[in-house]
Amino acid sequence: MEVQFDLRAQDIENLVFWAERLEEKKKKKKRFWDYDNLIRRGTLAKAWTAGYTITLDQFSVDITEVIRKKPPEIIGHQEELESLERILSRQEGNNVLLVGEPGSGRKSIVYALAKKSLFGQSLSEVNYKRVVFLNLSKLLAQISSQEEVEFILDTIFQETARAGNVILVIDELHNYISQTSKLGTIDISAIISSYLHLPQFQIIGITTYKGLHTAIEQNFSFVSLFEKVEVSEIKKKETLLLLQRFALDAEEKNKILISYPAIREIVNLSERYFPNLPFPEKAIDILDEVSVAAVQKKKKKIVLPSDVEEIMSEKSQIPIGELKKEEKEKLLNLEKLIHRRIVNQNKAVNEIALAMRRARVDISGRKKPIGGFLFLGPTGVGKTETSKALAEIYFGSEEKMIRLDMSEFQKISDIDRLLGKPGEEGLLTTPVRENPFSLVLLDELEKAHPDILNLFLQILDEGRLTDGQGRKVDFKNTIIIATSNAGYKIILEAIEKNKKWEKLKKEMLDYLFEKGIFRPELINRFDGVVIFRPLTKENLLEIADLMLQRLKRNLKEKGIEFVITLELKEKIVELGYNPIFGAREMKRIIQDKVENALAQAILKGDLKRGQSVEVIPSDFSLKIY
Repeated sequence: MEVQFDLRAQDIENLVFWAERLEEKKKKKKRFWDYDNLIRRGTLAKAWTAGYTITLDQFSVDITEVIRKKPPEIIGHQEELESLERILSRQEGNNVLLVGEPGSGRKSIVYALAKKSLFGQSLSEVNYKRVVFLNLSKLLAQISSQEEVEFILDTIFQETARAGNVILVIDELHNYISQTSKLGTIDISAIISSYLHLPQFQIIGITTYKGLHTAIEQNFSFVSLFEKVEVSEIKKKETLLLLQRFALDAEEKNKILISYPAIREIVNLSERYFPNLPFPEKAIDILDEVSVAAVQKKKKKIVLPSDVEEIMSEKSQIPIGELKKEEKEKLLNLEKLIHRRIVNQNKAVNEIALAMRRARVDISGRKKPIGGFLFLGPTGVGKTETSKALAEIYFGSEEKMIRLDMSEFQKISDIDRLLGKPGEEGLLTTPVRENPFSLVLLDELEKAHPDILNLFLQILDEGRLTDGQGRKVDFKNTIIIATSNAGYKIILEAIEKNKKWEKLKKEMLDYLFEKGIFRPELINRFDGVVIFRPLTKENLLEIADLMLQRLKRNLKEKGIEFVITLELKEKIVELGYNPIFGAREMKRIIQDKVENALAQAILKGDLKRGQSVEVIPSDFSLKIY
C-alpha cells in the first residue's frame, strides 16, 4: 500500500532547516565539554590559555569552580537574573549594580548566573565565563601600604581585562567608595573607572539602598558607568520550596524530622511577624533556630508547628499560637482593663477592644493595620491616655507607642522628615521598621499638610509605605490612632442641647468635610471615628483619684504613706474644672500644689521613710504623722 504525501518544495526546505537547527542545538550542548573548548575557555591550564590571573586568584574566590564541584539548586529571582544577563551581554555599559536589602538573595543571583554560564545555558556572550568574587577585605588586611594596595588592585583589574573571560564581583561595593580618605579604607572608584569603559572588563557590584545613596551615588561619574538591577525578596511560594531543600540538610545534620506543616508555619509566621525583613533569610534563620532547639530538647525528634510558634514568640515578644486561659480573659475583659485608666468614653474603648479581639484571633485576614481610629473631642478628655493604655495592654508597654505631633509637619517638605531622605532616618518609617508591633499616635492630625495626610491614607488602606531608602515599611502589625480637637465647639453645644449621639456624629463629620479639614476618603479608611465626650465634674473626681493613686504608688516605693481624702479631690476638681481644657488643668494643679509641696518636704528632711502624710485642701499644707 502506497502512502501519498502532498509535499511542496517549501515544506522540504522547512524540514531541512528544522533538522539542521536540531543538530546544531545538540552540538551546542556538547560543546562545553569539548577538549578544545575547555582549553580555549581556560578551564584547563587557564593561566596559559586565558592570560595570567595570578594576582586575582590570590585575592578572590572562583564561584565557577565552587559550582563545578557541587552545583546548587537556586530558586527565584528569575527576572533579576534575566536583566543581569542582558546587561552583561552588551558591548558597552555592561557593568551591573545589584541593589537590595541584606538577605534578599543578591548573592544567590550571582551563583545562578555562574551556574548558567558554566553549563552554557545563558546568553552566548555570557556563556563559559568565570564568575569571581574579589575579596577586598583580605587584600586590605594583608597589605598595609595604601600605594601597594592600589598597585595590586590595578594589577588585578589588568589581569581581568586581559583575560576577557572573567566577570568580577565585588560584595558591599559601597564600603570601598569614599569621598574622604580614612585609615584602613580605600576608594577604588578612581582606579576602576579607567577599566569600566572596556567591553572585555565586566564587574557586578553588590550594594544596599543605603550604601547606594550615601556612597556610590555621591560619585556621579562612577555610578553612571553602571546599570542598576534592583533585587526584591522572593515570593512566599518560592521561599517554601527553598525551605524544603534547607530542611533536608537540617534533618541530616541534627538527626531530626522537620514536618511539612512546620515548614509552612515558618514561612507564614515569618511573613507576618517579621514583615520588614526579606525572604528567604528570615525564614532560613528561623528554620535553623527551630532545628537547634529540637536538638537541645534531646527527646524531641520531630519538629511540629507548635515548636515554630514557641521560637517565634520568643523572637517577636508577641504571644503566638493557641490562646492561653489568661490571655483569653484579658481579651474578653479589655474594656475593664482600659477603664482602669480611662474615665467615661465607653464608645471609644468598646470600638478599640473589638478591633483588638479580631486581630488576635486573626479572623479578618486584613493587610491593613490592626486598627485605625480617629479620636475627636476637646483637649484633656482622655484621647492620649486611651492610646497609652492600649499600648500597655496590647503591646506590653507604653514604650511601644510612637508619638508624632503633626503640628510640626505643616509643609510639604516635611514628608522627607517622616519618610527619611537617602542616608537619613525617617521619624515615622524608622521607628516602625525597628519596632513593627507599635501604636502610632498622630496628635492634632488636622494641622498636617494635605499631602502628608495622603501618606496616612495609604497606610490605612494598604498597610505599607516606601521610605527614603526605597525600602518597604510594613504597618500591618501597628495600631494607628489620630487625634483632633477640630470642631470641639460643636460637641460642647450638642452636650448643652442634649442632642442624640448619632446626630452629633453626623454634624461633626459634615463640619469636617465642609471646612475641608479632612477628606471623605481619609475618614472612610478609619475603622472607627470616635467622639470623646467632655468630662463632667463627676468624671473629674474619678480622674483626680487616678492621678493621686499614681502619686501614692510612687511615694510608697520611698516608704511614705500618702493619705488621699475626698476633700482633697473635690478641691482639685474645683480649681481645675474647665470644660474646654478637660483634665489637663487639674493635672497642672496637682503638680503645682501637691507634688511641689511633697518634694520640698522630702528634700528638707521633714518627710521621711516610715511616715504618713496628708494634704490639707484649704491651703495645700502638709500634715505629717
